[in-house]
Amino acid sequence: MEKCNDKIRSGVKKMTARRAVVVMFGMLYLSTQTCSSFSSHHAKGTPPFQSFVFSNRIDSKRPVSTYNQISIASRPYPPRDASSSSLASTSSDSMQTTTVGKSNPVRSKPMISSEVQPQLIPQKEKQHTKRKFDQQKRGGQHHKHRNSTNARNNKPPVRHRCSKIQNNKRRVRFLYSKARDLERQGLWAQSCETLNYIVTELDCTDSHSYLAWGKLQSRRERGGLITKMGTDASTTDDAVNTTITVDAQESNARKIFEMGTKNCPRSIHLWHAWAMHEQSLGNIEKARELLDKALELDKWNGYVCHSYGLLEMQCGDWKRARHLWQQGLTSNPSAALICSLGNLYTTLGHPESARELYSTYLTQLPSGREKVEVYLVASSLEETVFHDLEKASDLLKVALSDKTVKDSRAYMALCRLGSTGGKVDDAVVKKRLKDICTKQLETYSVDGDNGVALFPVKDGRLFNAWAKLESKSGSLFEAKAILKKGMKLYPKDHTLFQAAGNIEERLGNFTVARDLYSASLHIEPSAPTLIAYAMLELQSPVDGQTANITMARRLFQEALSLDLKHGPTYNAFANLERRLGNIDNAKQLYQDGIRANCTDPSSVYHGLAKLHLSLGEVEEARNVLQRGLGLFKTNDNSIFVKRNENVAFLAHTLAMIELNCNNNAKVAKQILNQGLWHCRSSSPLLLGVALCESRLGNEQNARQMFEQAIKADESHAQAWQAFGVMEMRAGNYRSAKTLFECGLKNSPTHGALWQAYATLESRIGNVANARLLFAAGIQKCPKHVPLYQAWASLEMRDGDIITAKRLIGEALTRDKRNGSGWLVAAKIEEKMKNHGLVGLILRRGIECAPLDTDLYGALAEHEISRGRINSAREILEKAIEINPMHAPLYHSLAELEARVFNIEGLARLNKRAAELFQTDATLSPPPTKAMQAWGKKIKQGRMAKIPDGIAALAEKIGFDSENDCMIGGLSIGDIDPETLIDSIGLSGDGDELILQEN
Repeated sequence: MEKCNDKIRSGVKKMTARRAVVVMFGMLYLSTQTCSSFSSHHAKGTPPFQSFVFSNRIDSKRPVSTYNQISIASRPYPPRDASSSSLASTSSDSMQTTTVGKSNPVRSKPMISSEVQPQLIPQKEKQHTKRKFDQQKRGGQHHKHRNSTNARNNKPPVRHRCSKIQNNKRRVRFLYSKARDLERQGLWAQSCETLNYIVTELDCTDSHSYLAWGKLQSRRERGGLITKMGTDASTTDDAVNTTITVDAQESNARKIFEMGTKNCPRSIHLWHAWAMHEQSLGNIEKARELLDKALELDKWNGYVCHSYGLLEMQCGDWKRARHLWQQGLTSNPSAALICSLGNLYTTLGHPESARELYSTYLTQLPSGREKVEVYLVASSLEETVFHDLEKASDLLKVALSDKTVKDSRAYMALCRLGSTGGKVDDAVVKKRLKDICTKQLETYSVDGDNGVALFPVKDGRLFNAWAKLESKSGSLFEAKAILKKGMKLYPKDHTLFQAAGNIEERLGNFTVARDLYSASLHIEPSAPTLIAYAMLELQSPVDGQTANITMARRLFQEALSLDLKHGPTYNAFANLERRLGNIDNAKQLYQDGIRANCTDPSSVYHGLAKLHLSLGEVEEARNVLQRGLGLFKTNDNSIFVKRNENVAFLAHTLAMIELNCNNNAKVAKQILNQGLWHCRSSSPLLLGVALCESRLGNEQNARQMFEQAIKADESHAQAWQAFGVMEMRAGNYRSAKTLFECGLKNSPTHGALWQAYATLESRIGNVANARLLFAAGIQKCPKHVPLYQAWASLEMRDGDIITAKRLIGEALTRDKRNGSGWLVAAKIEEKMKNHGLVGLILRRGIECAPLDTDLYGALAEHEISRGRINSAREILEKAIEINPMHAPLYHSLAELEARVFNIEGLARLNKRAAELFQTDATLSPPPTKAMQAWGKKIKQGRMAKIPDGIAALAEKIGFDSENDCMIGGLSIGDIDPETLIDSIGLSGDGDELILQEN
């Protein structure tokens, strides 16, 4: 009896406090039953307590008494001694032995005779279970999974001990998760150290760690040279910008992949990642070899087949790429394979095959996200190739009808449907976006305080697009309000915070912009946000004095580390280096961007071309632009070429080179049309075509293109000005006046428009109106120096010399390096018969503006008037050397040689001019010498009825030529030119100001 009680007490000590009361009650009940039955058992010859010995019999109805009796078989490792699993005897030692199960975890239980089976313990167990259920219902969800499992097995919760192997695996999973978190935070060095520890100390066969480590190291190595560029070698590496040495650049990631594939030879993802690393380094053959090894493991792996196909497409072998993509689709169709193969069919001129491909595999895709991607491509095919907007719309609606789809790209495509072909403008797209965003706001208000949008979209892409269109039209405050609503619905969308920061920056709220950029980076680091932050630091530093170049460089480096194929990052980083004078670093950055095969190559090519132009390397810039446009070349099957709006920058720059440098309007027009195919609504491209038509003499076509350019962007001041100047030169003064007034109403701070309008009034004899316009223009654009110069010329012609000298003195005070101001000042002195001052002023002007060839021409004319032929010839020769493309210089020099009967000089001059200039703008490109001459210049320079089209434009703007006297927010009648001139505050004749030292 006493021995049995001791055993039960020892068992109680191992139980939890939660079970103590129930077990003690059972122990007391068991003791009373034992005492009552002792005499009967002893009388029958039965050994005492044999019915209470622990045996291999299981009673599933009484789990309480075995709470701590865990069998050895339930442990994750085998018993040390097999003999311990045998059934114990009835001796005292055997009472302390537990039974060993063979296959399943089996717990031994003390058996009680059925005659004395207690009914109180199960009753208490039911009460305890009910209490636990009530606790969970009230919110106590601790150990929910464990309790539900034990409830199914009708067993009490058991605390299992893990083996060393299981503990090791748990530690590997924990450290791997920690390493990925460090990577997302930008702490790449610490992440690499953690992954290195996993594969060297814990588990050398963990393929996930090798894969994450190799990819991360590959990104660090590929960005190593870029990260190091522009930084001080003595600067210590931090957690974000830790870089490897150039010597190790070719081996570290490769060694990781070699070690990983050696220890995990069956990991296809390791072979694939290694191949992508070699491809990024330019080792195409090695990449092919590795991809072939991956296909040996799984011939039909869609992931490997897709990457292999892209590699072959990059090398120009589209047949091999098609075979690989078809091979991947055989057993593992994916959206990437379907879209790539469909685009290939379309590019080759087989859109029907692409349409059949999309319809065949759409039903076989597993996820809604992949289905949306195929629906988007299929819809784009119907819109751009087959021009079937109705079918394109039906495809998008089918995609959105799937309740599992929560992709905003489908809604975005539906809103923009028709804009590619020019059938829908921004106003229609804006209305569609507004309707969808309004529905999202309504669903948000329905859910009330919880603040969850019920609309089936997971990001704020639609709000971002709506705000972008509003900001494009100049409604910055409206865009700000839209983004605020979007951030309320989607507080974890980092793109909304970035867009809001851009709006605040444009409004001049730089502190708020910094906070928004920081919030966006805190949610998710991204290359566009880092670029925006870097540009903010360069243009509007915190201290307001000096730009933080070091911080900007680090932000650019981090952006490249996050995305090595982000073209705008290379462009912005290289521009910074160019402005700092690091030309070699800038060129290297652009070349790295081209080799990286950026997602936006047009921005990289355009940036490199601008770099060459800034150095006067016109031929090199032209070649770069042609290579960039070659990536988006249109031909007879141009409808099968994918459109890219950024091609407009390449086309516009190249066309201006052909038009201004080579004087080839026909070629320039062809280039601009290629750009317009990619971006139909580009106002600068339409303006360029209009200028080409005007140069070719097609005034009617030019008018049509001017009208299209203005319709595309009503705030495009250059389009209004160029259109008005063309009508003014044609003698259509009323049309020109209407165009100038409409342009000023849309762009009141554009000084050239005020100057052109005032010049028009002076030409038709309205000198008073011209003065009013000059005064209004200066009031709106006080820094536009040509307004002062043109007004001074007007007063000089009108005979008001004092006012003219005051105005030109103010112009030279604001900008002494503007040669036109010195020319006007010299003309004023010449009109006043101060011939001695004329020469001094012109020479002084050449000192301040040594690259203005008009000053040389005027000084040469002055020398000729004084009989100094040789001096004039030397001045003209020097001017031609400065700007070989300035035709009036050749004319002046030819007149001089003709005056002295220098026939040989005239012949040489004629031959020299023929090499640079053409008389027909429709001929083929001129010789290279013309571009060399222009590059040298850049280096050294560091009233009829109004036509219906113009009337329609004026009506759209809301301008009334008869009654509207408000221009640019100013009432012309309220402006007093005399007061403005007096405010300049000049006294005397102005000679002291004109001739003062710089």
